[in-house]
This record gives sequence, structure tokens and C-alpha cells, in this order.
Amino acid sequence: MSTDDITPEDRDAMDAMARALPRVSPSPDLGDRIVAAASADATPADAVPADATPAQPLAEVISLDARRSRRRVVLSSLAAAACAAAVAVGVTLAVTGGGTSDPGPLTASTAIVAQAGDGVSGTAALYGSEQAGGMVQVRLSGVPAPPANHHYEVWVLEKGSTEMTSVGSFTPSSRSVDLMLPLPAPADYAAVDISVEPNGGSPAHSGTSLAGAKFA
Repeated sequence: MSTDDITPEDRDAMDAMARALPRVSPSPDLGDRIVAAASADATPADAVPADATPAQPLAEVISLDARRSRRRVVLSSLAAAACAAAVAVGVTLAVTGGGTSDPGPLTASTAIVAQAGDGVSGTAALYGSEQAGGMVQVRLSGVPAPPANHHYEVWVLEKGSTEMTSVGSFTPSSRSVDLMLPLPAPADYAAVDISVEPNGGSPAHSGTSLAGAKFA
């Protein structure tokens, strides 16, 4: 409270109390006792431990927390981007079969004919099939979803052979499929077949075909 806040009535009351109180002289050693008490409460600079950590200003703490939060956001964004890239690569391999951009010279091509799937159509093409690194391309449209717990598998048949060889499997995410798959060995191939296979079933051909093609 400042002196400006004291009313005349308050001042009169204070004067009356002062006149009523007895006059007491201060103790002769009062000054010494005040100095001693002040010295006991004071903390010398050399009393602070040498390894004590000085208090960090609040502004610095807030700034540090903000930087850490931004770092966590950046790392989370990078992790999310890495996961998205990995998924994209997986989808590409599933669609293309890991094929190369230069599959080699075209050896043969033919139309694919539906077997068990009505409306399925497409083409099959052989690239460099008589040399190492040959590929087979299978393009399909109107592909139905496979039965529950089943998938589709692509097979090739060499001329003069009665046993087909699997070159890849797929579960379509749409009715259009474009696969580029590596051939098992250099050979003269007679046919391509797309079969319906149970998940986790026998590695042999199931005997049920979605579509197929014969090369001239």
C-alpha cells in the first residue's frame, strides 16, 4: 500500500495507536544480530558444487522441445515415405514379374483364349525365348477375381514336352493384368496357360485353366 492510499481517518487511527504504545529502545546489539542473520542466509558463490548444471532459461527449453518435435515429425515423414516406396516397389514387381525394360527381340506372339473365365481375353508374347534371359509377356483383360483361397498361375510348355513349367503367380487387383515373366530356360515354346490354383496347394498344375494360348 502506498502513502497515497492512506485516508485521513487511517492516519488519525495510526497516530492514536502510536501514542498508546509504550516507547521501547532498540537493543544495542540489534545491528550486529541483523548482519549475522543476513550472513547465515546468504549462499557464497564458491559454495555451489563445481559439477552443478546451471538452470536452463525457459525460452531455450521451449526452443529445444520445438526442435525435437520437428525432428520427430521429419523422421516420421521420412519413415512413411520409405514405407510407401517399398509398397510401390512390391506392387511393380507383382505386376511386371521383375522383368527388364529390354526383354529382347520378339520371338512369337498369339491371342489368349478363355477357358474357364468367360470374357477373358488378351495376348501372349515371347521375347528372346531361345536364348538366356528370355521373357514371356501375358496381357489379360476381363480377369475375374479368383475363387476364395485361390490364385492364378502362369505356365509355359516347351515343344515336344507334356509337362508345363510354372513361371509366376498373381492375384489381380483389377480386371486388367500385364505381366512380364522370365522364362525358365532357352527353348522353343509351344503354349502358355493361366491356371486356377488353391493357396498353399500342390506345386503341380491343378487341371483348371482360366485361359491359354498356343504359339504357331
